[in-house]
Amino acid sequence: MRQKIVRISALVGILIFAFLIYKIGPAEIWKNISQISLTNFLILIGLRILYWLLRTICWKVILEAYEGKTSLLNLFVARMGGHAVSQLTPTAQVGSEATRIFMAKCSNRKVCVASVIVDKTIEFFSVVFFTIIGVAVLFFRIALPPNLKTIFIGGVVLASLLLFLFFSKQKKGLLGWVLNIIDKLRIRSKFLEKHRDKIEETDEHISSFYRNHRGPFLKAFLLYSLLIMLWVGEIHLGLLYIGVTDVAFVDSFLVTVLGNLAFVFPIVPGSLGIYEATYIGLFALLGMRAGSALTLVLIRRIMALLLAGFGLLGMLASPKR
Repeated sequence: MRQKIVRISALVGILIFAFLIYKIGPAEIWKNISQISLTNFLILIGLRILYWLLRTICWKVILEAYEGKTSLLNLFVARMGGHAVSQLTPTAQVGSEATRIFMAKCSNRKVCVASVIVDKTIEFFSVVFFTIIGVAVLFFRIALPPNLKTIFIGGVVLASLLLFLFFSKQKKGLLGWVLNIIDKLRIRSKFLEKHRDKIEETDEHISSFYRNHRGPFLKAFLLYSLLIMLWVGEIHLGLLYIGVTDVAFVDSFLVTVLGNLAFVFPIVPGSLGIYEATYIGLFALLGMRAGSALTLVLIRRIMALLLAGFGLLGMLASPKR
């Protein structure tokens, strides 16, 4: 059943992607892509590498709060290996985080797991924070229909509540809380029972970070905030390079932060089709052409696949553990 769900989800994503290309027209898409020079493309690739490097530094700050100095190169290779898995397999975000845990050189695997969970939480915290700002700016900038306002407000409220729940449970013991729910549902798992002590120890590592490392928490949050603004700059340049010269920087900000809605479908590889549809909807709200949206996403997908190739090379070169 799980395999059927994954296959159906991937197929739906492919069909949406194909339909959007057909609807907009390959000729218009190619016309937009052909406007990007090799120099401009290399600039975008450079910014994308900088994005992943900064994302790795955020994780490094958290991991070093536990273990002291760590290798930035090793963590970067692990990050890119996770990126490759998220782009090329239906495991998406779950597979991405598991991959970087196994590829990272940590003296304590439970600490590594804890660092990844904390890292994702701080990343999610920064994304929700900027999404709230984005929704406020969108309401100020555009007169939206009441139903659409309700959808945006509902999405922000739901994300905020989930973040608050996730964060509060981490401080008390998130994994233990999940185990208790599983027990109450009378679900028996030999794996969970066998590793319960290790899971509880990982829980303690997560909780201790919030109790004892407020400085690294704030530093990681500020770095993720900087990362989001770098992402906005990358989107803005991409739009200029494909000929959307009348776009305002604030519009690029809205496209970037609200485009994260595409990643709520974690079992579609690279959010294929979903990401395109989300961007087309945002472009329509901002009065921009659907063809520009799809062209921008296609360029970003090409870059993502190139970097996924680098991640695969890192996985092949990484020693088995």
